[in-house]
Amino acid sequence: MQKFLANDAYSYPSAAARFFRGLSALSLNSLRVLLRKGPAATQSFVASCHHVHAGYGMPKSWATLPWRENLAVPKCGIGQLFPEIDFTDCPSLVFPISRDLGISTEELAILCRVASHVKPRRVIEFGTAEGRTAVNLARHLADEGEVVTLDFSPIAGQNDVGFFYWNHPAKAKIKQVSCSVIEWDSRPYENSAEIVFCDACDLMPGLAAELFQAITTLKPGGVIFRHDYGSVAGTTLFWNWVATQLPVFHIEGTTLLCLRLNNPEVFQKAQSLLNDPILKDSVKVPAAG
Repeated sequence: MQKFLANDAYSYPSAAARFFRGLSALSLNSLRVLLRKGPAATQSFVASCHHVHAGYGMPKSWATLPWRENLAVPKCGIGQLFPEIDFTDCPSLVFPISRDLGISTEELAILCRVASHVKPRRVIEFGTAEGRTAVNLARHLADEGEVVTLDFSPIAGQNDVGFFYWNHPAKAKIKQVSCSVIEWDSRPYENSAEIVFCDACDLMPGLAAELFQAITTLKPGGVIFRHDYGSVAGTTLFWNWVATQLPVFHIEGTTLLCLRLNNPEVFQKAQSLLNDPILKDSVKVPAAG
């Protein structure tokens, strides 16, 4: 696994690795920035030059760079993936303005349009963060629906998990779970969700645990969405591998991946993947008692 996913899927680059990547991005323009703007601006410039080559952490337009070779998941338009849904109209959104490291407005619109069509009774989200995605999805559920959203326990003043829905009426449909995706006991939710949104981890084994939990909790006909494809190295490398096992598609113009378990063959293939050590060994769920 480590061999064909590469170290970037398991850990962030070391200081030495970042230094040599910076050296590879040096150019005469670096010297010009140094002379005009100083060391701090030069460091930022060199880092950006490296990101242009690697693609990670850059705007979505960099996903189309002709020299980029790390995007192996096939692209597909959202209308092709969901031909039964009309995407010509934007669903109602709250807190629509994008935030750093968060889901974009158009990505949020896609999730909510799918939810408004499916009217799920249960959506599961890995990675609550500020709660912007959770509160928007909650507004498009069936009347009796719920969003089950996981994140680490909040630390006051540092990570105010879910603050966007604290005082929103949709909070009644949101169930906050304080747990890591690796340790979460998903057995009570087995085959119960119509939509699973993965956005918690960017390194192994958390990435594999997310997928294990997503497949476990998704019901036949459901859909898994994964954020940050192409913008985070670990996520990109892991899902490149997943796409060799299951029919995953990269939604054009976004960092979203989509995996629909909408026929028995694909659903059973996903269930079989749960026995792969890559996924099975990634979770540390308490023994059933």
